[in-house]
Amino acid sequence: MSNVVIALLIAVGISHAQTPEITAEFYGNKGNIEKQFDDVMKHKIGEAGFQVMKANVHIENFYYEKYNEKGVEMISFYDVINKEAIRPLLLQNPDFGAFTPFNFLIYKTLDRQRDDYTWYGHLSAEMMLDIIGEKDAASKEAFTTMITGLDDVVKKNLKPEKTHIFKPQSPLPKVTLTKMVKKFEAPDDMEEFVEDFVMEHDGRFSKHDFIIAGFIDLKFEYSDMDLAFDKYDAYWVSLLCHFEFSNSIFNRGKPEAGMFAPCSIYFYIPKGKNELHVGYSSVTNWISGLDFTDRKRIDYMKSIDAEVIETFKELGFELIQK
Repeated sequence: MSNVVIALLIAVGISHAQTPEITAEFYGNKGNIEKQFDDVMKHKIGEAGFQVMKANVHIENFYYEKYNEKGVEMISFYDVINKEAIRPLLLQNPDFGAFTPFNFLIYKTLDRQRDDYTWYGHLSAEMMLDIIGEKDAASKEAFTTMITGLDDVVKKNLKPEKTHIFKPQSPLPKVTLTKMVKKFEAPDDMEEFVEDFVMEHDGRFSKHDFIIAGFIDLKFEYSDMDLAFDKYDAYWVSLLCHFEFSNSIFNRGKPEAGMFAPCSIYFYIPKGKNELHVGYSSVTNWISGLDFTDRKRIDYMKSIDAEVIETFKELGFELIQK
């Protein structure tokens, strides 16, 4: 009987993932419309409460400079956030940090004969919610409404001529988020503790050839906005990127996979607890959500995912879910 109970607890506590109907819906416009898209991102999405937290543009130039490869005409990442709308969701479930911010991807291939379109889009709300594992109906509705508002503004301004639906090629893994925790002694100054950790974190990942593509301290942001966020003593998100990894995918035939990147790694310290939690969406979601079939490429993707875990272990974290 005890084995049955344990099995049930594992199923309830870990195997939460559903598989959404679509991974993403992308919109297409004839020719190169990057300037129009950039204008919408910088000046129009505020109508939906969003803002660009960090724009990493023309990544194809970095690929060419570093690897002497040009596989796309253009690819840029716009990491967007609606700070007011996401706050109550983060208070209800810290795992919403996995997509706070999320990437609004834009790219154009080199094949002007068969695909002379600029494509732009992001993971579907359903996909993000299934990766998060959210079950609360009200939270799911609020998140979906937030995303729909953003899409409506973008479509109104850019008037897409085509759409492309990406569908999952296999069920999502049972565990979609990697989660770890690091215990620490109560510091005299929490802000100084966080600053020191962030510096150590960034330096450690740099040694493994990762870069930090963006950063937002949500605890600070909400304090600056005079909005309550007292559930956490600290909460921040770092955007993690690995150029060799991304070049091997986005610059070699699968630019659409950039919808999963850069990886939003969320950190939080529950109020009054000496525990630093970290979580992020696993690369196995990429493999399920898009048509990755090449075994060598999949093995490489998983090896980079494993390197992230090992780097966090070097920083004193222990796995609690993978």
